[in-house]
Amino acid sequence: MDEELQENLSRRCHELAGELVARASALNRTVSTAESCTAGMVSSCIASISGASSVLMGGAATYTEEIKERVLGVSPDTLARSTAVSHETAREMADGSRRLFCSDAAVSVTGYAGPGGGTPADPVGTVYLGLSIASGTTSECRHFEGSRACVRLAATARALELLLGTLV
Repeated sequence: MDEELQENLSRRCHELAGELVARASALNRTVSTAESCTAGMVSSCIASISGASSVLMGGAATYTEEIKERVLGVSPDTLARSTAVSHETAREMADGSRRLFCSDAAVSVTGYAGPGGGTPADPVGTVYLGLSIASGTTSECRHFEGSRACVRLAATARALELLLGTLV
């Protein structure tokens, strides 16, 4: 069953990435990513689509707190107060990506893909996603089921959906 879920999520990611590249190209808009638990899956999915070079400005796989701070400008205070897996960190990661890559929209992903990690408040499968556009930055928390691979694919699909939502 997990293999079937992975296959469906992978297909969904590819479909969303194709739609994102087509729509962003038509609107002359650019995107970027900042990824922790997905470690580049969102940007890789976008890059797998022909024409992505006109849309994808870049992606940062910022797996450690040190790199989140150094590359994206996430505040050490935020990491100490809210942890790396939080709304605050997701928003700062998205802002940092949009700034770093000079994109119109940026998405971030940080969470606990499993099988280890997590907390009582944020168990394995908890993922925070940030979205930064010129008018502001938002974040959301999602809880995904399944294996590590399924959590990462589901988070990738949701990140692509968020980017697509900016292209109206």
